[in-house]
Amino acid sequence: MASLDRTLRRVVPSVAKLSYNPAFRALVDLWDLPPRLWFREFRRLPPNHLRIRIGVGNRIFANQVEYLTARIASFWVAMALEGLWSLESTILEIGCGCGRTAEFLRDFKQYDRRFNGHYYGIDIDEEMLTWCRRNFDDERFTFIRSSHANKAYVRDSSSGAAYRIDLPDESVDFIYSHSLFSHLLEAELRNYMEEGYRLLCPGRAMNMSVFCLDYPPPTHGARHTFRHRIDNAMVESLAVPEAAVAYREDFLMRMAKEIGFSRTEMRHSPDTWQPALICWK
Repeated sequence: MASLDRTLRRVVPSVAKLSYNPAFRALVDLWDLPPRLWFREFRRLPPNHLRIRIGVGNRIFANQVEYLTARIASFWVAMALEGLWSLESTILEIGCGCGRTAEFLRDFKQYDRRFNGHYYGIDIDEEMLTWCRRNFDDERFTFIRSSHANKAYVRDSSSGAAYRIDLPDESVDFIYSHSLFSHLLEAELRNYMEEGYRLLCPGRAMNMSVFCLDYPPPTHGARHTFRHRIDNAMVESLAVPEAAVAYREDFLMRMAKEIGFSRTEMRHSPDTWQPALICWK
């Protein structure tokens, strides 16, 4: 199976990119219709090609449960217990995709309590941003398109310049991303780290998951090899370098210190695919 997986990865290094193919999109969305009709819980989910694009364990046809059980609630609870966010916080997600993590904030309700802060979602994919704008209230949620480009994802154009998020300095309480740094080469990674530092209020933190060569994923040596070097990044495919990108811990720590973060921590466990890089301003 490992040999077959490596062969398929050479042919299709990025399943996300495949989700833009019209024939593939039509096939997977058509397959998704019967479950939507049968289970009303699935009707609020993004279309299948968007779920595939953000990552559902490479489950092409039966990924609804994978999408719904991605430990999103655990993430929010853990971050709240550490005091990194509250129901009144201003929150920024970089690489929001089709809103999987934001759904927790939208739908949270305990008696008369709900999320009353404001969430900003940044992404390069206009189709996913459009879906989010249609399915989240604009009172609490704002979705913004980044000017970056990425070979693992299709977009119209890139400015080629560093991207500045259109928010005031020191206006955000918590910044996070899930599997964004694992698709960024060095220039874009530094750009987002610098923007995160600029936007964070003093004493606040950003939490970014990343492939780290010091704590390799369970798939290392099979699906993931990270054999090609581009500057400080190790990538899986030179044809689509952003499909999977890994860095060394010392490089990430050094970059965070250079940018100005006062404290940085890498959190991991043996079964973690992507450790969390947490930086405090």
